[in-house]
Amino acid sequence: MIGRRTLSLRERLIAGLALVGIVAVAVAVIVTLTTRSFLVSQLDDRLDSYAGPGAMDQQIRPLFEDETDDERLSEALRGYIDADGNFIIVNSPNVEGATDAIPAITFADLGEDTTHFTVASSDGSMDFRVLARPFGNGWDITALPMDDVESATGRLVLIEAIGIALMVAGLAVAAWWVNRLGIAPMRRMVAASSRVAEGDLDVRLETGAGSTETDELAHSLNTMIGTLTASLAERERSEARLREFVADASHELRTPLTTVLGYAELHRRGALAGDDAQDDAWGRTEAEAARMRRLVEDMLTLAKYDAEPHIDMRHTSLGTVATEIVANATVAYPGTEFTFAGGDATVPADADRLRQALLNVVANAAVHGGPHVTVTVLAGPSDARVQVHDDGPGMSPEVAARATERFVRGDSSRQRATGGAGLGLAITAAIVDAHGGTLDVASAPGEGTTITISLPLTSAASPAGGPFAPPSPPSPSS
Repeated sequence: MIGRRTLSLRERLIAGLALVGIVAVAVAVIVTLTTRSFLVSQLDDRLDSYAGPGAMDQQIRPLFEDETDDERLSEALRGYIDADGNFIIVNSPNVEGATDAIPAITFADLGEDTTHFTVASSDGSMDFRVLARPFGNGWDITALPMDDVESATGRLVLIEAIGIALMVAGLAVAAWWVNRLGIAPMRRMVAASSRVAEGDLDVRLETGAGSTETDELAHSLNTMIGTLTASLAERERSEARLREFVADASHELRTPLTTVLGYAELHRRGALAGDDAQDDAWGRTEAEAARMRRLVEDMLTLAKYDAEPHIDMRHTSLGTVATEIVANATVAYPGTEFTFAGGDATVPADADRLRQALLNVVANAAVHGGPHVTVTVLAGPSDARVQVHDDGPGMSPEVAARATERFVRGDSSRQRATGGAGLGLAITAAIVDAHGGTLDVASAPGEGTTITISLPLTSAASPAGGPFAPPSPPSPSS
């Protein structure tokens, strides 16, 4: 079953204007008819006053005696119609501008009772309002011209026509204005929404400098389309990163799993002869299992930071944390010279998480950088920065721009001897972001790498551990 089509806003507006016009014309017609009826009623009263009760009985006798009253001014025509239809004029109008025409009365207009009716003049130039009263064998006739009634009615019709024309013109201008400022933009918005629904996200609506609701709605619609476009683009990027993440995670897990399964297969077949071979196989299997465990733990860490990290914010000295990290790294990486260039600043931070982040950066510099690593703390007006610089081979700008992404490493060959799985800087970036800070990687081939951790001097995140606690006492350096 096909439903009835509803009218559009423009069609409703036109229908409303048409209805207003029809009502205005109907009112004008009613007013005109009512006014004309009132004027005719007044004319009938004048006819009655001119005729008077028994007036003809007093004037018929002087008529036959050839007597007339020429001194009395009257605009009414007085006469008599006999049984043969002859119209005998008793008194003619004698006011200034009176007409010589007489009403063309037929027997069909006359009756046995007194009656008022309208007839045309004998020459067709005007209409008369006639009072006919039976008298003897004929009828007493009193007639008045209807020029004044017709003139007043014509003026009223003209005034009403001009008024209705002006009203319709005003309504048409208002309708055009409403259509231009309201309905037409709405139709464009509907068309734009349909194009967006069909997948065209390049469509934009024209907006003016006004502050009308339609203009604001156009601004909102453009903003919504822009947001939707950005969201879809970000979704595509997220899906691409997810696919890359799955591929990288699969690659990272495949090698240790292959090693573990390989040695398990050799042991099942009895190919590991002797204690030395079995010890070597179990040692390699344990090392690969430990590597998989570290990889899974790193991914779980990132997942926790992606969800809702628990940050125990306390006033923390960056100089103390940097000193501890440099001291620990000197022991862990004896082949690399570490230098703390000084500086200090106190920031709200989770000391343990901050140590983990800075240790990842320093360890990354020790493994991939040159023989010298320098750590510096800089205090600014609104933030504090920890810079870690190494004089290693550096990275290309393309790799440096993606250094904090997951499974991104400067070594594209992914050899196990060159480092981890590429999650260290990603974890560091997640920790810094949870503190409301930023991590910047600046590197160029042959110029080394500088990683800058910037932290706000005031808390940019709601501390999960409640109010800031006093600084923790530094743990002894190893």
